[in-house]
Amino acid sequence: MYFINPFKGLRPNKNFVSSVVIPSTDHLSEELVHNHKKNNEWSFLNVLNPNEQNLNSENDKYQASKKQFELMKQNSILSKDDTNCYYIYKISTNNHSQIGIIGTVKISSYDDLHIRGHEEIFIERAQERSDQMLNLNAQIGPIYVIHPENELINSIINQQIINNPEYSFKSLDGCLHTFWKINSFNTIKNIGEVFTGINRVYIADGHHRMEAMQKLSNFKKHQNPNHTGNEAYNYTMVAAFPQSQARILDYNRLIKDLYGFSSENFIKEVKKKFIVKKNKEQFKPNIEKTFGMYIDKSWYSIEFKFTPDENLFHINNLDINMLHYYLLEPILGIRDSRYDKRIDFLAGFKGLNSIEKKVDSGEYAVGFSLFPTQIEDVITFADKKINMPPKSTWFDPKPLDGLVLYDFE
Repeated sequence: MYFINPFKGLRPNKNFVSSVVIPSTDHLSEELVHNHKKNNEWSFLNVLNPNEQNLNSENDKYQASKKQFELMKQNSILSKDDTNCYYIYKISTNNHSQIGIIGTVKISSYDDLHIRGHEEIFIERAQERSDQMLNLNAQIGPIYVIHPENELINSIINQQIINNPEYSFKSLDGCLHTFWKINSFNTIKNIGEVFTGINRVYIADGHHRMEAMQKLSNFKKHQNPNHTGNEAYNYTMVAAFPQSQARILDYNRLIKDLYGFSSENFIKEVKKKFIVKKNKEQFKPNIEKTFGMYIDKSWYSIEFKFTPDENLFHINNLDINMLHYYLLEPILGIRDSRYDKRIDFLAGFKGLNSIEKKVDSGEYAVGFSLFPTQIEDVITFADKKINMPPKSTWFDPKPLDGLVLYDFE
């Protein structure tokens, strides 16, 4: 076995793929979700959120979800490859592309720190994921991981993508998704050996899915008196992209009120620690330790009047940490952003216009734009086994659900 292994993927029929697969619903409005489910019978939205009548309990929903999933297999909307394969997966936007390998990794690699994470896990979310996968007996989308740069794997990929892809289509996330199946013995051997040499990946997106897979694997292990450790449920599907190709967008902050301050007095408080300049246009930070602030229909740039303490957090002083320590907590009373109902988060793909819209509506009093967390920071935290603060990273684009599935049969 290799570190990342080939497997028999369960995949959509070419004629249905664009209507079957789904991106993160964060990209989708409620109206779009409703219309897509209505107009695409075989969309995975109808598996994850069945809308049959009389679904009065979680068990009813699970049964409806399982029924829809089985219908997709019975009607050959989904079919399983005959041989073990790797899959090359390219995601392209107007100004970015990333290309990597989909395969399976032994779940024990997470405990052994060959798979390294950087996010805090919330047990309830992980349990929901685990219950969903147990119900379908399948993982419907890969965990998005990054790996250290390796010229050999890049070379192998470049040799393979000159062939016609299995799929190439635009999805609801606006990205072009291109997908190749690799089942040549020699190519599989070469890919496997390279990844076994790398022997380390970092979770970009999918920490709760990883925790869920651990729970599922242990559950199935306890059910199986003949457990060997080689069963399908001992592995999890990952999409591994090179470190240099991963893109992290800003993750901005919105605060519901000014903690009793008037706008004028709030800005005066901010000026005690920051240089505050009013801008004629939106302000999106392009260097670290600078922030944008939107209040009363005006944008401001803010930067420190002093050099922040380098050892403040005993590890990299992330911008989100410094904004919290020097402004959100002492001035606005936000103590723990994991639980405080007065703070909200806005992924960078929604743009600064979204900050303006939410503040101008009166739903929030002030918004802050941040410089994106850097991939090197993610790796540093993961290597030191330290969790990053909540909502530190927004990796974009992300792999789709339903493009290739890993079943545990």
